[in-house]
This record gives sequence, structure tokens and C-alpha cells, in this order.
Amino acid sequence: MATLLDDRLVTDALRGLEEWTGGPESIRRTVTVEDTEGLLAAVSETADSLNHHPDITRDGNAVTFTLSTHSEGGVTELDIALASRIDDLVLMTQHLVRDAVGQVHSVDETTGTTGATVTATPAYPTEGETTPARPAESSTGDTTSEDAMDAPLMNQAGTPHQDAGPIVAPDPEPGSIEPQPGNAPAPGMHERAESTEEN
Repeated sequence: MATLLDDRLVTDALRGLEEWTGGPESIRRTVTVEDTEGLLAAVSETADSLNHHPDITRDGNAVTFTLSTHSEGGVTELDIALASRIDDLVLMTQHLVRDAVGQVHSVDETTGTTGATVTATPAYPTEGETTPARPAESSTGDTTSEDAMDAPLMNQAGTPHQDAGPIVAPDPEPGSIEPQPGNAPAPGMHERAESTEEN
């Protein structure tokens, strides 16, 4: 259920939505773009994802979006969210984007942004490259562990635990008793009584 916003909250929200006007009953924005059909298709898809649709009036390339939540009788947080998304879609039709700090710049622009572009190195070997086999070949170059032992190879098989004990295999002779550590009797088993016949 959407929450109806009062006049103060709508006014605060409109400060972040520079092209939008209105009040607690509804907010609106008129835009003129070359690719009107593309914008309307993108807005329709976004509205479907939010399950909240704007009222749209079209006059040539000029499109007016009016937002309010009819079931609540005014502007709700759904309208503010949709208005923000519409703003981003309008920018996209003009080949512009808004960066993380709110600055608008060209999609093709590679300089002048507040952050640096970083290309991630794949975590898997690409053609002609191999995964480092020893820590000395890795990016850290750390060849010893905390206890000053040589680090194992990356793909080296693990050694069995020293305290793991013997491997227990199925009993080849049903009914026989497996020897227990310390000659303790097997749990739930009884020793066979050897019958000695006296002649």
C-alpha cells in the first residue's frame, strides 16, 4: 500500500525533481524529445515494473506526464520514484546520463566524470595466460604462511589429517567383530562364546 505524502514532503521531493511541478494532489512534467516513441515505450516498461502508470498527454513531440496515486487521492512515494525514473529515461533519449553525484554528462563522454574507469581482470585464465601455480607468481608474492612454512602449490592435493585414524572398510565376513582401539569391545556387539567341548 502506498503512503500519501503531505504538502511538505511533496515540496521536498520536488526539490530533487527539478523539471517537475505540482503539489500533494499530482505532479507533472512536460518534455520534448526527438524519439517520442522510444521514450513512451521505455516509460511504459518502467511503469509496468513498478505497477504504477502515469497519465500521458501527447502533443506532437511534446509529452506531459502527470503522476498521482488515484487509490490514495494524491501523490505517494510511488509517484516520486516513477518521476525519478522518467527523468533518467528522458536523459537517455538525449544520450545523456546522470552520474552517482547527480552530474549530467554525455553517454560518450569518457573524461570529466568524478570517478575513474576501472577494467577488472578476469578471475579465470584467458587464452595465452595461466593461473599462477605458486604464491610467488601471484599478485601478492607471499611465499610463506603465518607459521613460516612454505605455502603449498595452488592445485596441490591436500594431505590427509594425521589424526584421522584408519579407514574403515565394510566387514568382509558378516558377524565378525572388528578390533577396537585399546581392545575395547565393539559397541552393541558381543564377543562370540567359544564352545570348548571336553571329551
